[in-house]
Amino acid sequence: MKNRKLLLLIVSAILVGIVIYNFWPSNGTNSAVNEELTIGYPHLRIAMPVIVAYHNGYFEDQGLDVALKPYVTAQPMMDAIVSGKINLGGFCALPITFGAIARSNQELLFMGGMFENNSHSISELIVKDTSNIRSIRDLEGKRIGILPTRAYEVWIQDILTNNGIDLTNVTISYVKPNLQANSLNSGDVDALFTNDPAATITKSNQIGSTMGNGLVPNTTNINPFYFGSFNVRKDFANQNPEVVEKVATALDMAIQFISQNQLEAKKIMGAIDPKKGKPYLPEAYLPIVEDFPDSFFKGINYTSESELNELKNYYLKKNILPKNISLEGAQYRY
Repeated sequence: MKNRKLLLLIVSAILVGIVIYNFWPSNGTNSAVNEELTIGYPHLRIAMPVIVAYHNGYFEDQGLDVALKPYVTAQPMMDAIVSGKINLGGFCALPITFGAIARSNQELLFMGGMFENNSHSISELIVKDTSNIRSIRDLEGKRIGILPTRAYEVWIQDILTNNGIDLTNVTISYVKPNLQANSLNSGDVDALFTNDPAATITKSNQIGSTMGNGLVPNTTNINPFYFGSFNVRKDFANQNPEVVEKVATALDMAIQFISQNQLEAKKIMGAIDPKKGKPYLPEAYLPIVEDFPDSFFKGINYTSESELNELKNYYLKKNILPKNISLEGAQYRY
């Protein structure tokens, strides 16, 4: 009889322990640790650290179960973040991120950054007829197709103006990325001002050649130029600090890998997602990933809030950002 009572007490204690373990509140600090974490990324070279961190198992090394969610461009990815459809993703160009914050009033954290300088091109001016267009000054009277964003319009206008060209003597038109190579090849435009993948597709198919390096950094006098970042919703980060720190650690590992293994990192972008059995990028991009320019990323603790604010103020001055936003404490540190 005593043995039966003892056995019942032991079983009861075990059951209580199981209930406490499974249902005791966690105060929101670890609510996503054992759940699948969805991270968004665009079909662009700027997403390289996310793809490398996932492919090389750096998220898994941190104990995270990550599923990647692809987006055609960074704009719909950022819309998904500020609307709460996903909590984090990247990388994304700063004008898009700043604009999303301004429209939604959603607070975001910035983790690391992609930068452009004279040795690491992002925005490229590409021409086909190098016999008649040997310098930027030769673009006077020509037609220039640009990536359809306000930032690219401002940048090309400043580049032309700084080279003594009257903007009334140049035709600048928005051209969708998937049409840019054909537009240059057919003669619809005489030059392109764009970024990847359109830039590398155009060059790889020997349609055009790059004119000049570091055009945006040198024109803006911000060198290196802080182009884009990985972003996390601040409310998610406050509720899941350990998860966000693990994401930051994995991204830092990826950024270090990229800096030391540029070609291998490019090859990974053309690889297959082992979980889904599908390539990370569209089929049309796979033949050109190894031709991407080398990329310059700064790690999480090496990107400053002052750099972030410098770009915000620049975009405000150029009317690219519709209104001022607060970035106090927005550059994530761990």
